[in-house]
Amino acid sequence: MSEQIKIRKAIKEDWEKIYQLYNSLSDEDLYLRFFHLYRITEEDAKRIASNEDHVTFLAEVDGKVVGEASLHKDGEFSLVVDRNYRALGIGTLLVKTLIEEAKKSGLNAIRFYTLPENTPMIKIGRKLGFRLRFYEDEVYGEMKLMEKEVNVNLATSP
Repeated sequence: MSEQIKIRKAIKEDWEKIYQLYNSLSDEDLYLRFFHLYRITEEDAKRIASNEDHVTFLAEVDGKVVGEASLHKDGEFSLVVDRNYRALGIGTLLVKTLIEEAKKSGLNAIRFYTLPENTPMIKIGRKLGFRLRFYEDEVYGEMKLMEKEVNVNLATSP
């Protein structure tokens, strides 16, 4: 692929591009993203682009949004990549960007939930070192980012 992949923070005006990305996804892709079939509304796209209770990053190729990843304040994140642009490292780049953002924000961990059949997300989790837990109906991935330091003064007062 000769096109450049650009990762950038979403701005409010990106809502239409986000809406187009989600509307281009197959029913299967939407099911893997939302755990059920759900077509986003324009309001949903505006919320994703708003960065109010989360931060969203976009992957662009030739100005077209081909991936979106959102990190929430509690460390949970979501990811979607256009099927035509998968296996190019876009998902990995987006998750690496979220990891760096989480570190800057002072989060201690970053995590995701996915369905067992979402092998692209599970592969990204494995590649980046997430601790994966497999359950009957979902996979939980978590990466510890930093341990809180506890300073204890062991000197005793006389």
